[in-house]
Amino acid sequence: MLPCDPGYHGVQYGAKQGGGYYAYVSSKFSNSLIIVDPDPNNDGIPADAAVAGRISLTSVGTTVTDDTIIGNRGMGGQGLLTIPVDNNGWIQNLPQVWKDQLTAS
Repeated sequence: MLPCDPGYHGVQYGAKQGGGYYAYVSSKFSNSLIIVDPDPNNDGIPADAAVAGRISLTSVGTTVTDDTIIGNRGMGGQGLLTIPVDNNGWIQNLPQVWKDQLTAS
């Protein structure tokens, strides 16, 4: 069990520098995203999974929006796309500069 915001429901995995993955978890009732390291010790034991960070998904002065929020302010659950997409079939199309930053693991 890890601490998270109410209504967590979405996860996307992204490559972690040095091998492995981070899990990026969104929540319906929060405008934040938590980053989970499912194996911080690289020992293959999921019991040591930990929250590695948190990203605020709120607007700042430079945030570009396409409309004004008129209802359900504060509702989160935004989707996300991790870059690079390292799934087979996608990774072959990455620019070489991104491929060079990935490890075999």
